[in-house]
Amino acid sequence: MLGHPALRSNEPIVTDSPTGGGQQIDVDVFFDPKSKKHYLYWGNGYMAGAELNDDMLSIKKETIKVMTPQGGTLQTWAYREAPYVFYRKGTYYFLWSVDDTGSPNYHVCYGTSRSPLGPIEMVDGQYPTILQQVPEKFIYGTAHNSVLQLPGKDEWYIVYHRINKNHIERIMQPGIHREVCIDRMTFDKKGRIVPVTPTLDGPAPLSTKKK
Repeated sequence: MLGHPALRSNEPIVTDSPTGGGQQIDVDVFFDPKSKKHYLYWGNGYMAGAELNDDMLSIKKETIKVMTPQGGTLQTWAYREAPYVFYRKGTYYFLWSVDDTGSPNYHVCYGTSRSPLGPIEMVDGQYPTILQQVPEKFIYGTAHNSVLQLPGKDEWYIVYHRINKNHIERIMQPGIHREVCIDRMTFDKKGRIVPVTPTLDGPAPLSTKKK
């Protein structure tokens, strides 16, 4: 839909930081099944969200809200970039990337909310890490993700990139030598995301045949 000629524009949707600093990058578009509205999220160094206009090419500036999760460090859960939002069983899940795209420690944390524009709440007293490196398997820099749900099923997958193991040293430019990956993502009985174990093989192929 966004690629339709009638919806193309030569103008950026976001040009200025609502915080006065940071980069206006790493956008995510989210359709809220409750309100039937679309939202845009973005920001490196900060996280912001806003409702999209019906043209899908502009935002309602009066709805802009800075939503940066607070606390932590770039070694733990401090927000860096790449927000991603999805909805499951009454809860809005907010995922983001921590540290730097060229760091082996680049990883994914999350919080939850009852609203598409926050506030983002801590889970069990902290913003838990749900995806991170496994050096013993030569898996590094697992972050900048999106999430897929199989239509009509409570079956979820996380798509992310990681650093090519042969380019892990800074001199080898790890931030531009990345691999796209996918793994299964599950939830516990309380709706918390179970930490994902990144694999070398990914999930088994899914059948397209109708049962």
